[in-house]
Parts: sequence; C-alpha cells; structure tokens
Amino acid sequence: MSEIFCTFEKNINNMEIQELPDYKAYRSEIDKYLDEPLLEYVWIVANQFLPVVDEDGRSESHAPIIFTNRWIESNMTTEERYARFLEFFPNNTQEDIEQYYSKRPLLDTSFKETFFEKEEVLQTLKAFNIDLTKFWYLLLFIHDVVEDVCKNAPVHEPSQIDKVNELSEEISVATKILLEHDGRQSYKTQDAFTLSVLKASVDYYIQTYNDILNTSKTREERDAKLEALGLNGVIKSWHVLNYDEKVKLEKSHRTRVFTAMFQYFLEDKIADREFVKRSREKISTDKLLLISRLTHIVGIQGEDYFAQYTENGDQNRKLSNLLSRYRNEPLPHMIGTIYSGGF
Repeated sequence: MSEIFCTFEKNINNMEIQELPDYKAYRSEIDKYLDEPLLEYVWIVANQFLPVVDEDGRSESHAPIIFTNRWIESNMTTEERYARFLEFFPNNTQEDIEQYYSKRPLLDTSFKETFFEKEEVLQTLKAFNIDLTKFWYLLLFIHDVVEDVCKNAPVHEPSQIDKVNELSEEISVATKILLEHDGRQSYKTQDAFTLSVLKASVDYYIQTYNDILNTSKTREERDAKLEALGLNGVIKSWHVLNYDEKVKLEKSHRTRVFTAMFQYFLEDKIADREFVKRSREKISTDKLLLISRLTHIVGIQGEDYFAQYTENGDQNRKLSNLLSRYRNEPLPHMIGTIYSGGF
C-alpha cells in the first residue's frame, strides 16, 4: 500500500472537523458567509433547491445562514443558546425564547461518529476529490432540510396559479361541467365543443401569463401587461402556508428528496482512477450506491441500503428501485418550518 494511501487512512482515524466561524449573521446577511470555504458545498445545493425568489427574481439562498446558526447552537448549552438568541432579538422574553425553540428541534449531529467510521464511504468521497469537512457540513445540511420539509413543514394551500392549472387538467378529461350560484345549479353542459372552448380559454390564459413573465424586461413592464389583461393580481398569488397543520411524509419521500439533492451535487464529480487503483480494497465509485449508504448513515433507511451486494451476490438496487416506483410523482415542496423562517 502506498505512503499516500497510508496517510489518508491515518487522517480518517484522526479526523477533526474545522469549525464554522460565528459571524452572528441574520438569515438575510448573506455576505457574511457567501465566501466561507467550509460552506462551499452547502451553497451549491441551497441555491438550487432553496433559492430566494421574490418579485425581482431569484437571489442567493438564506438557507446556509439558517443552517450555520443551527450548527453553532448545536454545540451550545441551553443557557448559551438563549443568550445568543437575545443578542439577535434583545426585546424577547424568556417565554418567547422557549416558545421559539419548542418549535425547532436542534440540529441532529448524532450520526457524526457513524459517518467517519464508514471507510467505504470516506474512501469513495476521497476518490471523487471531495473535501471531507465540507461534505460533512453538506450531509448535515441536506439531512436537516429533508427532516424539515418532510416531517415538520407547514401545509401548502394552493395558489391561484395552482388552482387554474388544476382546472385545466380537470377540463381536459371532463365530459360535462356544472356551474352553481348560491348552491343552485345555474348552468350545465355536456357539449363537447363547449367543453373544448373552455379548455382552450384556460390554456390561453396560462400561456399568456407565462409569456408575459418570460418576455417582460422589467417588473414595471410585466405589471402593466398583466393589468391590461386583468391578471395583475396573480403575480402576487404565492403559496399560503398553514402553520397549524404539518406535513408528515413517509421515509420513501424523504429518501427521494435526500437523493435528488445529492445527485445534483455529485453530477459533475469524476472519480480519480489512480486513487482507486492505489487503494487496498476495491472502492465503488457508483454515485447512487454512495447516496444509498448515506441514507442509512443518517437514519432514513435501514442497513440493507448500505451493502454493495445483496445476500445473493446481486448488485444492491434498493435505492434505484425505490426511485423507479416514484418516477412519475413530483417531489414535495422544498419549504419547511425552519428553512422558511428563523434567523
């Protein structure tokens, strides 16, 4: 075994994580952490899956700042955490603070030892020239987001655009339409031509709306065009979040969100063949197997997701089979209680 590989094994066994600095940043103070090297991987995924989208368009995500504050607080005592919160919000009472944290479970770091003990995973990451400290923060971040959006997320009330899209889908398969006014039937038709006109009208509305959004050079131009057509109110029709109810999605959905985020991160990563050749044991460079193993490490899936082969010696296809079953279903909304608010 080469000297380089021996050094790598020693570094794994004595792994020390570089600590993220505490710049006391609010969630909107992006500049304080935008160039933080340890958050490089987190920024990549956050800007893809949790961007800030406002009337001026898309901007840098707030999620890495929220995550950093959660990481810093995870290493504090309750008293230290409360004191730090008061630095941000000095007018809050003890009751306010307790209520805030009662709705936000602490960042889960319980799988740290398991992660750094899994040499199969660590060697695979090294083969892809992935920095282990940066990846550790990415793993924490993605797991935290997945838990938030799949187990602790507010229910999404449909927006006006959602309702119109649903209407378009329903009309396309409808054989009759019934309109009511004050609970009484006011219009009913089964005429195929009339139904096709209604469908065409709704589709035209949707297409016109999208064309205006895509071709307008300024917000003022966009609003003027929408107002001229009586559609100006739709642009502000965002999803309404119902925090009194929570989304509880099964682990298959958590696995899909977790996988999608890691697939995006790993998409352009290429394994170092020389490193793979130097290794004492065979290193799998199968990205889907790597993600499958990570789902087990963080506790989403069972131990059978970690093995490279089944008991019969076949390739482990647990994750790919799960993804195949849900290939026609959209991913859950990427909004949670923690990552849609907080500091």
